[in-house]
Amino acid sequence: MEKEAVAAVSAAAAMTWQKLLDSHTDVWRKLWTSGFGISHSYAQGAINGDSINATMYFVLSQTSTPLHSAHTTTAMKSELQGYLSYTEGCYSGIRTLQATNLWTPLTSLTKVDTVVSYWLLNLEKNGCHNLIKAGADGVIQAMVLSLPGLKFSNHHLELNVHPKELHRDLTVRRLNYGNETHVNISLNVMEDNRAAIFVSLDKRNRDYYACDAGCLDPPVKLGLTPQQFPVKLTEPVTSILYVTADHEHMIDLKHTIHVVEMGEAPAHEQHVLELHRTGARLGGLHPLFWFSIATIIVIFHLFLFRLIYNEYCAGPSEKYRIR
Repeated sequence: MEKEAVAAVSAAAAMTWQKLLDSHTDVWRKLWTSGFGISHSYAQGAINGDSINATMYFVLSQTSTPLHSAHTTTAMKSELQGYLSYTEGCYSGIRTLQATNLWTPLTSLTKVDTVVSYWLLNLEKNGCHNLIKAGADGVIQAMVLSLPGLKFSNHHLELNVHPKELHRDLTVRRLNYGNETHVNISLNVMEDNRAAIFVSLDKRNRDYYACDAGCLDPPVKLGLTPQQFPVKLTEPVTSILYVTADHEHMIDLKHTIHVVEMGEAPAHEQHVLELHRTGARLGGLHPLFWFSIATIIVIFHLFLFRLIYNEYCAGPSEKYRIR
């Protein structure tokens, strides 16, 4: 390991600064092809885009990129591509947006190292060990899977999240499904306060299909145009979306997803949405606004009390002095 590190540093030192910068920029551009987006929340303790981007940056910065190294042999690159293709079981834990120990402040090198180690350990123990073996290219795929609660399971990709958690807009961009297909998934809160799912393919090597919770409706063929699916709540709770290239497998899923009841998920309560949109529960107005209104009302009543007191309680001399 030490010899490899010394060789890498020596190779980098032998490059011109422009070539080194171009190489560095090119690798990062390829890594950021896949990504995750989320609408900003003003709720206390909410995880927002700046924290997500910073955390992903530090995790990827401490992960090697053998697929982009000139020292990686063709045979080794082929093996690494195989790791990227074998995603079965990733990601099997709770979605990482809800894992508070993965989002501690990155205010020192010690805290950065701790967060990075927690992330890599969490991904490895929750079925993403093969992706981690592929280096940063696999780690970013695993992180993107883990954030909204996506999992590759037995020939399909499923989104396992409770509908009550979908009170913010989420976007998964160009998620690898194998090496030849890129999946885009958006979860948007619509005007009726219900969440809806939109799925499309950026790139594909064959036909892909999707169905919503329970897979009782016929599979929908996916393409470049986003297909909309309702968010349904089942009893017991199951995944809300399934994607696969195996049409027969998707037909069979409805016989293996055992639900007692199913219906469209209820609309989110307005005060919950306003808490994320404005940071306030009171009709979307900031608490400072209501404090100002209360202050004005108190001052007005004090002034009114003074007028009444001067008119009916003060003596003639006091009235004269006040006037």
